[in-house]
Amino acid sequence: MKKILYSSVFLMFAHIAFSQNCFKEVAILIDTLRFTQTKNQIQFKGEKFLAFEYFTESPTCEVRLFPQSMENIQKIELIYSQDFQLIDSIFRSQDYFRFKVKFNNLTQTQFLSFNFIIHQIPLKEIPCELRLLPYFHTKVAFAPKDDELYVGEERMFELVSNNPENIRTNPIPTSSKDIDYRTEYVNKQLRLYVLPSKIGEVDFSLDLSTFIPYIDEKGRINYQLPTLKYKFRVKGSRLAFLNIDIKEITIEEVTQKEGVEIQLDYNRYLSIGKTYRIENQEKAGGMLVAEIFIKSLLSNGKFLCVLRPYGQHRTSESYLYIKNGDEPVCITNFNVTPKTIINNIIIFHEGNRRENVFYPGEIVDVRIEGLALHKAEFRFDGLIVLSSDSLIRTENVQTFRLQVPMNISKKEIEIFNRNEKIGRIIPIIEYQRPHQLNFVRINYGAGRQILSELPQTILYPYTIKDIEVSFDYDKIDENKLFGKQFLSIDITIFNARGDLVDLKRIPNIMVCPGENSPRFSFYSDKQCNKELISFNKILGRKTFDLDAWSRIEISISHDKDKYGGEGFNKKIEIILQRKLRFDTEVTFPGGLLIKRADQENFSPFGGISLAIIQQLSFYTPNKINRFQPYKVGIGVLANNAFNFNPNATNRDIGVVLLGSLYPTRRDVKLSFPLFAGMGYFLSARAWFFLIGPGIFVSF
Repeated sequence: MKKILYSSVFLMFAHIAFSQNCFKEVAILIDTLRFTQTKNQIQFKGEKFLAFEYFTESPTCEVRLFPQSMENIQKIELIYSQDFQLIDSIFRSQDYFRFKVKFNNLTQTQFLSFNFIIHQIPLKEIPCELRLLPYFHTKVAFAPKDDELYVGEERMFELVSNNPENIRTNPIPTSSKDIDYRTEYVNKQLRLYVLPSKIGEVDFSLDLSTFIPYIDEKGRINYQLPTLKYKFRVKGSRLAFLNIDIKEITIEEVTQKEGVEIQLDYNRYLSIGKTYRIENQEKAGGMLVAEIFIKSLLSNGKFLCVLRPYGQHRTSESYLYIKNGDEPVCITNFNVTPKTIINNIIIFHEGNRRENVFYPGEIVDVRIEGLALHKAEFRFDGLIVLSSDSLIRTENVQTFRLQVPMNISKKEIEIFNRNEKIGRIIPIIEYQRPHQLNFVRINYGAGRQILSELPQTILYPYTIKDIEVSFDYDKIDENKLFGKQFLSIDITIFNARGDLVDLKRIPNIMVCPGENSPRFSFYSDKQCNKELISFNKILGRKTFDLDAWSRIEISISHDKDKYGGEGFNKKIEIILQRKLRFDTEVTFPGGLLIKRADQENFSPFGGISLAIIQQLSFYTPNKINRFQPYKVGIGVLANNAFNFNPNATNRDIGVVLLGSLYPTRRDVKLSFPLFAGMGYFLSARAWFFLIGPGIFVSF
């Protein structure tokens, strides 16, 4: 009987794909729709998914599982996940298992899957993963009320969508187009900002993509929405729009005192050697955003100016008006933003787990939160930035998908903004997660056995010279990195009566992965266990000195303090089985029928006799310390020994071969066994046969 233990924190869960045929059919019922594994399975990024369509962010659905064989399954367990809530527990019907779940915000969910543990008969636990791919037919409409735009004036339009949260927005505007644009999702409103730079009728194209895909008419997974097209009539500005060569000005003490040199388009209403106000509104009394001093006229026809910022401004908020006093002269636009400040760094690991460390070989999403992040160019020393145009990048948030090299030798990762360190260091630590105990080997005399495959109770009919525990180091990081394993061994020995004989604990056993691990050189530690663990070196009562039916309980488990309360445990008991027992027994046969060879008839019933027998008792196979109902022995019979009448007959001493039948109930103190056998009377010098009951008293 084999039994494999698995943890319920399945982010250490072995991936089981559809090819392993966990179920012959899976059905998901949402509203009136039914999605099945046979009809709706789809290939995506080299893996197979069960695709289903949803219409609300948190739908409730019923799931039906059709196993290959219902008879071999005791139950199916669904592993907990933050992506959904189990409403109805798993119910077993005649042909399938079913349960009901409620998903949590599908649009924001990634790596969605159901992870099961299938409990089979005999005791066996099989992990199974069902990968899910939700999809939503997202639609977006663009229908402006008018088609007039002005050069240099940014205008905002609302986009209508049946699922605006599923639209990937990009607050950074496009460049070098006749009409540049950017998108934002603010206050549950999907907004489009356009900024024209060419006069006349201009064709405008808008390309959008989604977080959750849709399946097109050809059955393909698609994230890109159909292009939206519209034709605008672009007119010249009412005030002259002047471009500056720097679109992003940082407001800080240095720029306020010394200013920033810029180039500004020439305009005849501006005078060299004069300072102008830059405000955020056309009429008088606007907020002072900056001052601009016209230094000189350059050979390229532009003004060389010094700009001193005083207030923050976004091009999306309004235009900036260059004023001579309170009179507007022309307009411009640029961003005035604070210095880049990093407030928080969050690292999302597999399963959306947050932990501000890196592990070798993993792919993570790093979220940086702060101010004016759009001006930054972050670089992670030693890590690989994976190309992904769909990650979030705003002024306050930037997200990066990174891969930590498997062979990275650094102990910590520094983050740079361009060539300057930002002062944040992320440590790299080795994986330390519990591995199932199939790397532990135990030898009690039957060869090295895999611990996780041993039955709970082992009957061993031979003397146990020693019990040795060893480890298959190459098994730990065989398919996935797990890191060092911290184990404890508890040994408890009982005698046949259940009395405690010995008790020992071997704590703090550190087992390091073998040379096949890509991180082998980084696991170097003097405390790594490299020797066999011999029980007889630590036990006071040696295993070879134990009596029959002694019980050795062995419990090997992870030190859960090292793994945040997680870990595996395996408990077995080895029982010293015996087939027979040889001992001396004194019994009192009574009322024996004896047939002597020299007499024709049976002797009359005698009184109580005394028998001292060296006999063999036989144990019941596959039962613990339970005798068979029969015994065989040889000894001395004092026939009619307790008849003290001087005229008594049939009193004699004989050598006897005796068999007996005993009751098998353990709770009987007084019993009457049945004896049968043959022997030789020494005084009468005659062979005889006997049969009859006896008296047996147990204490």
